[in-house]
Amino acid sequence: MIHFNRSQSLGLDINRHIALDAGAGTGKTTVMASRYLQHLLSNDQRATRLLPAAPRTPLQGMGAIRCPSRERTSLSDWPGLLPTETVAITFTRKAAAELKGRIRRLIASLRAQPPTADDTDGIHDTRLRNQGDVAMLLSLVDDAPISTIDAFLSSIVSPWMGLVCEDPATEQVDDDGAIFLREEAIRTAWRLQRGIDGVEVGMTGDIDAFLESRDRLSVMLGGQNPSTVVVRGMLKRSLFVEEAANSLGSSDLTSLDPSFLDHLFSTPVEDFIDDWYVEFRNYVADWCDSWLDGGGQFVTGADEAVGMTRFRYIQHLCNQDANNPIERLQWIWLTAHAMTSASNLDKLDCKSLTHSRPPKSEGWPSGVLTKGNCTLENAVKNLISNNAQIQAESIREMLNTPRGLLLRVLGQSSHLLNPLFDDPEEVPGQTAYPPRLDTDLPHLPPSEKMRLSTELELQVIQDLFTVHQGVKEILSRLKSQEGVRDHNDMHRLAEDLLLTKCPLVCRSWYPQSVVSALDSMGDRPWMDDHLYRAISASQGHEDVHADLMRRVSLLRDLRRQYRAFIIDEYQDTNPQHFRLLARLWGRRKLEEGEPSPPASEWDPTICIVGDMKQSIYRFRQAEVTVMRRAVSSIREMNREEALMENRTQAFRRTDAALDPRPIPGSSGESTTFVRSSELVGQDAQREEWISFRLDDEDEPIGPQSLDRRREGHIEMSTNHRTLPRLMNTMNSIFQDTFSPRHHLLPGPWHAEAQDLNPARESERVSRLEWILPTRTGNEPRPTNPEIPIDPFRHAGSKDRELCANLLAKRISSLLNGGLARIYDSQNESWIDATEEPDSYRPEDIMILVASHARVPELIRALDEHGVPAMAGKQGLLMHRPAVQTLMSLLWLLTSPNDKSAALAVARSVIVGMDDSSIISHLSSHEENQLQGLVSVAPTNEVRELLSRLDYLVRNGMVRDAINTAVDHSDLLYAFPREGDRQDIENWLSLYDRISSRVGGDSALILERLRDLADLEHEGPKSSSPGSSGAVQILTIHGSKGLESPIVVAYDIFSTGTKDSSFSARENVLVTPNIIAGRIHPWRGSKKPLSGLWTLANLFDDGQQRAERRRQFYVALTRARDRLIMAGAPSNGATLDGEDRIEFKRGSGRQNMGYMFLDGLASSSIQAGEEGCCWSQGGLEQSGNTLTLDAGQLFSNLHIGTNCVNGISIFHHPDCFVETPVESSLVSWRQRLELSVNPTEATLDTEPRTVNFTVPMTSHGLDTAWACNRRYWLSNKMNWHSEKFNLIAHEEVEEYWPSATEFGSLFHRLLEIGLANPGSQAKDLDSMWVQKQSDRLTDEKTIDEVMAQSTITDPEVLNRTKLRLLHLGKLARQGALGRLVAGEEFDGFVVEGLRTELPFYLSLEHNPDGLQRSIWSPRGERIVSIIGTINATFNGRADLVLALRDSSGQGYLQVVDAKTKHCLSGFNPSSPLEGNELQTVANRDSPWATTPAEEEIIAEHRLQLALYSLALEISESGKPENERRKILPPAIQVSASGRMIRMSDEDFKQAKLDLDSLIQWSGQIAANPEGIQPPQRLPVENSSVCQTCPFYTGSIKLCGPIGEQLGPS
Repeated sequence: MIHFNRSQSLGLDINRHIALDAGAGTGKTTVMASRYLQHLLSNDQRATRLLPAAPRTPLQGMGAIRCPSRERTSLSDWPGLLPTETVAITFTRKAAAELKGRIRRLIASLRAQPPTADDTDGIHDTRLRNQGDVAMLLSLVDDAPISTIDAFLSSIVSPWMGLVCEDPATEQVDDDGAIFLREEAIRTAWRLQRGIDGVEVGMTGDIDAFLESRDRLSVMLGGQNPSTVVVRGMLKRSLFVEEAANSLGSSDLTSLDPSFLDHLFSTPVEDFIDDWYVEFRNYVADWCDSWLDGGGQFVTGADEAVGMTRFRYIQHLCNQDANNPIERLQWIWLTAHAMTSASNLDKLDCKSLTHSRPPKSEGWPSGVLTKGNCTLENAVKNLISNNAQIQAESIREMLNTPRGLLLRVLGQSSHLLNPLFDDPEEVPGQTAYPPRLDTDLPHLPPSEKMRLSTELELQVIQDLFTVHQGVKEILSRLKSQEGVRDHNDMHRLAEDLLLTKCPLVCRSWYPQSVVSALDSMGDRPWMDDHLYRAISASQGHEDVHADLMRRVSLLRDLRRQYRAFIIDEYQDTNPQHFRLLARLWGRRKLEEGEPSPPASEWDPTICIVGDMKQSIYRFRQAEVTVMRRAVSSIREMNREEALMENRTQAFRRTDAALDPRPIPGSSGESTTFVRSSELVGQDAQREEWISFRLDDEDEPIGPQSLDRRREGHIEMSTNHRTLPRLMNTMNSIFQDTFSPRHHLLPGPWHAEAQDLNPARESERVSRLEWILPTRTGNEPRPTNPEIPIDPFRHAGSKDRELCANLLAKRISSLLNGGLARIYDSQNESWIDATEEPDSYRPEDIMILVASHARVPELIRALDEHGVPAMAGKQGLLMHRPAVQTLMSLLWLLTSPNDKSAALAVARSVIVGMDDSSIISHLSSHEENQLQGLVSVAPTNEVRELLSRLDYLVRNGMVRDAINTAVDHSDLLYAFPREGDRQDIENWLSLYDRISSRVGGDSALILERLRDLADLEHEGPKSSSPGSSGAVQILTIHGSKGLESPIVVAYDIFSTGTKDSSFSARENVLVTPNIIAGRIHPWRGSKKPLSGLWTLANLFDDGQQRAERRRQFYVALTRARDRLIMAGAPSNGATLDGEDRIEFKRGSGRQNMGYMFLDGLASSSIQAGEEGCCWSQGGLEQSGNTLTLDAGQLFSNLHIGTNCVNGISIFHHPDCFVETPVESSLVSWRQRLELSVNPTEATLDTEPRTVNFTVPMTSHGLDTAWACNRRYWLSNKMNWHSEKFNLIAHEEVEEYWPSATEFGSLFHRLLEIGLANPGSQAKDLDSMWVQKQSDRLTDEKTIDEVMAQSTITDPEVLNRTKLRLLHLGKLARQGALGRLVAGEEFDGFVVEGLRTELPFYLSLEHNPDGLQRSIWSPRGERIVSIIGTINATFNGRADLVLALRDSSGQGYLQVVDAKTKHCLSGFNPSSPLEGNELQTVANRDSPWATTPAEEEIIAEHRLQLALYSLALEISESGKPENERRKILPPAIQVSASGRMIRMSDEDFKQAKLDLDSLIQWSGQIAANPEGIQPPQRLPVENSSVCQTCPFYTGSIKLCGPIGEQLGPS
């Protein structure tokens, strides 16, 4: 039983839509799980009153429910929601598993009756009718949509792939495969020469326009390589590109007008620009008038003979009107530009009108004389100058603000893009207004500085969109050819299925009016107005109208499946996810007599959970604005229902929400049975209605919070994670972190501060620490490699090296209880800060870094201090030292004659030769270099290893050779760290993934691996799984959702400094508002000024800064007990003359270190301590020098009484016990000595006896029996079971679906359409005897089956439906149909049946003398003796009949349906004129009566025997009197409708042959080295080869003995 506070209880309100604004550590997952449970158990709630139930059939059939129906409520009668009707979406698979686990535990703890005294986990819930309901709910939870958004969308789309995709792929491409395909798509795009080439690679539309755009981009971006970088950047952010296209508001991006972009400039300033402009213009006009006093001599004397001075241009602007926001923005910019020097324009403090006069920069004269050059009297000059100075100060005050900077940047970008005011008349030599480049670029740059013209700006953005779309189409074709898909594909298919736009498969044949209507959904995605427009437009197009109505009907059926949604981590939802989920919230299909829709626009009950302060996944195209819009919509829907929905009036009050949980004792039941009497007592006192007016501490809330609660916006602010004083410290810091004073760009992406109320009780003490390394020595680094380098004493050490070293010492002292002390400079003494040993374990410490590049140095420092550490990722995998050694080895294995490869391997740790020996050998040895290295190997072991590698390579076993080198060389000895070993594992895994895609060709694998290495930061990362017993090093993103007793924010003064350069390095900026490419036609010259780039950079930079503050919040709130900040400002910290720590704050980009210092400055001022070390000089500390007395701060942090008392600043190794450090040379010498004189390991010479398990499949048994060699080639040699053709066969239009797909469709028809007569048999579970009528020829059943097909051709679809209908009739007329209809056949009647019966079978045998040995450089060694081999099978039997004969004996019989010869050659009207399986000799015989029937039985006899054997073993476990006998299995011959049984003799022989095959297969798997490969088949058995893929291709890889292999 869980005790919830008030805000958590409000989150359980299932009668309204809820937005849970859940701060860090507030228990949102617990609330989500409990809310989910209330949806299941509450029989009267909004969802049950307003919405009809979904079709109540578990996803995996009735067999998924293990509780008999008499012991549980039937699904149709279940009063609440079912798990299959309740969607729970989380952000990661781990979070989904955790949520599902919590829900399962909650359900499992429920009791329908008061639990007994020893049932300590039981909780009585009066809403449960039967205890069996718990088992039912648990079984349904397994199939419930509790998953990630990607998995949920996949589950929706998968059954309907044939409806939305012409060529559905089933395999999910991995990250590396996605990179390969993306790069190939870009290369393909740049190889195209003509429009016809584009058609061949999958492009549609105007391909010539694509080619023109591509070529223009190549010119404007400076070549193909820079263009590739830009396109790659757009492909990685495709969703933002699409959002930007929508933001432009133009359906035709080829005819853009600058006015389409006006809202991007005006929206950020629309709230204040008019008033700001008027005030600013008045000051400027007064300033101009001041200088014109006295006859204007200050001005006239400074005029130029040609052109306008700065003053004259400002004067000119004062005579120009600016009537709309865009004109006013440009007016402000042009004026500020004329008043300010070029070097200061982009700074906050732009220093305009220094000395009250315009500057003289960029060759543009000021236009105002100095007082010394003016001829007026001094008194007059002083009066005029003073008046101008007063106005200049007012102008500076306005310009030197965040708003002033924002207006300048927006005005500049607007004027660059589409100037509405003329440039000033140019003064000779002026460069302030450089020339503009038009669409026809000159061959040489016209000047040093340039601007883009409006036409060129628009051309660039059009070309970017065009090329992006074209490359996407090529990429889509490549994925289709590979048979793979990614999450983007699934999202696109979901968009098509849910009709967010016109489905891609319909665009080519729907009329344009229908397409345009479907593409006009709008910004309320749950609405269907666009569908009504499309339906209206489809009138008169019968096929289009029918297809569209089918899709609309399906959408409403899908909506009907779900009655409640709970969506976690909503702050990290991207716009596409929001659209797709919201499509399911609209109106559902209603049958006659069902409730009318809700009064609001949403059908299901929606709950979103998130925290806008934790939105940090912008790089995954998530937008915090999505949550803002969703919260607004939730409040709107609740307002509508409160006003107009009378049916739920009983659930609503204006001042309280209804708690759905039953209150113990309220219904008269006992309350003594529950686990804790204290909790029961609290729960029994709980009120039925939860007040909106009080907070978690029973204090009144404010009016705004009250309004939010009434409309479903619930703020959860009670933190259960962090110790109180530490939490209060964070609250105080975050008030400044999220203060509007830091907002460079106003917008909805800024989070707001929220104080979290600490509720955790603990004896631990809150701690705040700072690892602040100070440089105390500048000695030259020692030249003797035996002397270790001390980074604090020797010059040349980087601040990050000092920080890592000092942090390692601090962590070591924490773990070991070592000395820790703070220097008190005032008393010139040390303060002891030592703590008890064993207070913390390594796994209690989490170090957060901003970049994987910082991890290796950190791990090295921790390792030197004996601290175990594990990092999730450590930089680029392909650049890791151990991996580079493996790459060299693979190079030599694939190119044995390559001397460069031999050189690389010889010098590596695998061989270890010295340079002189290598050069001497390579200069004299030619041809096979791998064999040559054998002769000069430095040791016998290396010689044997190289010989083994050569043997394996010659036999085509490159992968085995790599494994041998890893296991038996010095590779792992040279790279002993856990991270190095994980690098090797990751590389081998990458090798295997690439191998599976390229057919195992090692040369192609090497080429792909090199391609990945060339991708630099885009390549695969070095990653490691989490490890217990070690300090965890994570990125801030990786720490999301985690917590730790001690959290270290590492290198805080570098975190955030490079955001802008990271965004711009791809020369493309992609935001949801705009995209821009950095035009650079001439390398070596400056990049031209671009309005779009300036605008996009402003948006990107503003949003990056806002997200970095949210990352700061996430990093700090992971801490439970102690927060350690680590790092020093960029210029480092030193000690002053009084041994106090001193450093200077920079004035550049805000990083997390400055956020920390700003928070302390603000907190000290709020605490009344302004003027202390944090806030000396006030709140603004940029550029100040801070002086810290660590001893004084240890006892008083100056930020308030409720916060941590002090901060522990560790500045030098003297703060800890000095740990002796060895030089690298000494360390390596010791290791070399150990390798030269190794300790002989004592090996256990007695081989172990082991048991071996071999997973096997049933469908390949008969082909393996027919030809052992085929099995050997597929399973032992890993050959792909597909034809090998020199020339790919052209695809032809198919008359029928594939035989495999048709077979699956017919099996599905039998599964849902076959009748079940049912019975009262007591030995059969209810799943066997549930009655069902015959639906084999029911049209709706056929449609349901066909909906799951991939067939898109209407004619093929119709033919297939008719054929299924015909086969259904044959099945009904045959023995199977008669039996399931209740008739007697061959002396048997059916008592029940199961379709798709799952089974698990383990068959054991004991081989004689089978042993396993391994190769080693010292010879073969037996390692184990195989005791038993277990062959395991896991699958489903198509159909199992439960029969009984006239004597009362019960039987079970396997029936396998086969659709052989049911397509081509099948004659539905005249079986005698059809194929041989249609011919029937004796329809009433249960046995095979024709050669064709005997053949089909023989083809599947082992598979059938296996299924029957599984039944035999299952029955043998029952009491003897309850066992049923097993009849020989049968095949349902679909071509004739006959059910033919295997004879008793054949059944007996099949089981013997099955056992023989399984033993042989098991021995191959258990000891592959000891089994000889099977021989090819003799010529007389060549008919078996006719169906083998290794024989039937144009290149024969195998065949009968004597037949030549190779090209046919």
